[in-house]
Amino acid sequence: MIANHILDIIFKRRRLLDDEAGPGTDSSIEDLPPEETDIHLNKIQKMMDTGEPISMILPAFPGKSPNRNKTLSRLPDLAETHSIDSLYSLCRDINEIYKPGAKIIICSDGYVFSDLVRIPDEDIELYSLALIDYYNESYPGAFEFYDLKDTFPQLDSMDAMREELMIRYGESLICLKARAKEHKEVTTMYLGITRFLYEDFAGLDEFSNISRAQIQKMAKSVSYRVIQRSNAWGTLLEEIYPDSLRLSIHPQYRVSNKIGIHMISTDDCWRTPWHSVAVKKNGMIYLENRSNINENRSRLLFENGRPHYYQEEA
Repeated sequence: MIANHILDIIFKRRRLLDDEAGPGTDSSIEDLPPEETDIHLNKIQKMMDTGEPISMILPAFPGKSPNRNKTLSRLPDLAETHSIDSLYSLCRDINEIYKPGAKIIICSDGYVFSDLVRIPDEDIELYSLALIDYYNESYPGAFEFYDLKDTFPQLDSMDAMREELMIRYGESLICLKARAKEHKEVTTMYLGITRFLYEDFAGLDEFSNISRAQIQKMAKSVSYRVIQRSNAWGTLLEEIYPDSLRLSIHPQYRVSNKIGIHMISTDDCWRTPWHSVAVKKNGMIYLENRSNINENRSRLLFENGRPHYYQEEA
């Protein structure tokens, strides 16, 4: 079946949590239990029945971390463009076996929690426009873009849009924290986001006179609010794109309504292009914190006058 083949192509790029890997990770769809595949196969078959492209939504590409110990600038660089290249290869592989093809809708969540993670909305806009320019020029028709501005165009302030999102789709923090005690998915997300927030905040000037313990406490508190808004965004997207496959940049459990997706090589399953720099070595590209780069062995290269990636000497 073509639907099985399409899901096979996607699952070859699947990003699983470390404790979910192991036997069966590289199995074909036919060898996996139905609870792991049916929710995705049903969506694929429904799109095929109507002759539609295979639509995949990906909440991702929010904006560059403001901690310059981790990133090069506020704009996309090779970490993002290589990730877009990788996502396009997924669409291309599906196109080869299914004539209507495939498309990826990048549902940027940058504005959703930019105030919480200390990224100015102006930087989110510049980042998004540069990203759109890249994929429109490189892969016309393969990608679409959706963000909070598209959701509430009648509102004239990002704060008002964020507030409206939470009024319509938000869950109380009390309920969220209660769920975290009972559902491992919430706890896993909380721990991953707390770690990244702690790293980000620790590198910002505004927190330079605050102790590490205080920064950690703040990161824990903000993490729940980030998850709260991210979940509201996810609920909205399910309403707008109910029949699309749901991809995720975060690793997932094997049985999930989301498919974690590999975009670029990294030794940390939670690392993302917007929290990192790209490094080229021996023709390969991987992600790393900028502060971990050995400047004596790596050269910072520029593109169009902007820092783009590190070239590590073999």
